[in-house]
Amino acid sequence: MNSLLIINPTSGQGKAAREKRRLLEFVSNMPHIQVATPDSAQDTIRLAQSAAKNGFGRVIAAGGDGTINCIVNGIGESGMPIGIIPLGTANVLAHDLAIPLNNVSAALEIIEANNVRSVDLGKAGDRHFVLMTGFGFDAEVVHSVDPIAKDIFGSMAYLGSYISQMMTYPSAHFELTFDNGPTYKADAYAVVIANCGTYAYNLQIAPQAVFDDGLLDIIIFETGPGAKFRFFGQAWEVFFQKQISDPNTTYFKSSSVIVKSNPLVKMQVDGDVCGESGLKVEVIRKALNIIAP
Repeated sequence: MNSLLIINPTSGQGKAAREKRRLLEFVSNMPHIQVATPDSAQDTIRLAQSAAKNGFGRVIAAGGDGTINCIVNGIGESGMPIGIIPLGTANVLAHDLAIPLNNVSAALEIIEANNVRSVDLGKAGDRHFVLMTGFGFDAEVVHSVDPIAKDIFGSMAYLGSYISQMMTYPSAHFELTFDNGPTYKADAYAVVIANCGTYAYNLQIAPQAVFDDGLLDIIIFETGPGAKFRFFGQAWEVFFQKQISDPNTTYFKSSSVIVKSNPLVKMQVDGDVCGESGLKVEVIRKALNIIAP
């Protein structure tokens, strides 16, 4: 099948970088695969848009979750299948789909088998997402990570930002309207809206979430007595892959939610800060086709 392989030139370090070189060697003998190396996130989106319009049978993402998100926003709801060669920092989507990490030959075998799975696609404003979108604390953590440190230290680069924001980040007043009906108001540090159970680096924040149920899982990290200490505890539970048990953490399921806050807070989508509160988040059922085992 005629395929466009989009390789993120900056993703991964160590073994991932070596696997990237192996990938180029493999595809040099696969004439049905055309290789593109974008210069930026916008260039990745443009390449994926072009592939969806110009007769390619599928597009292959070689990189991490950020690369996949750009490709998803390029192909939109066209139904074009996406293959994944996980070579990024976190590779959350590949992990949840049981695609081997940093193993080019195994990933290519899965892609060539072409077993297509239809999963839900999230949309926050005009931006699509596969994993999650977050408002408040987690978006601020992503925003404050030094890109150079991320390239050098990988996922560990987030730890310093995480600790710093944990000490100083203030709460906001959130107003959430579900499916254009009931409204829930709360003072909270963060609102995370998940399409899958894994949040980042194999941390389970929404264990009930699944890719294809037509629903989003909404977790609200609320304030209350001893709020800052409890927020530490909630984060500790997430890091140890436990379901959050704090009574001030509220959990909803909905097909859509309008997120407002005072003051406005940053929004991250699949790990990329790209907006702020004051918009609608919704699920588009089984709108994304992914090649998986």
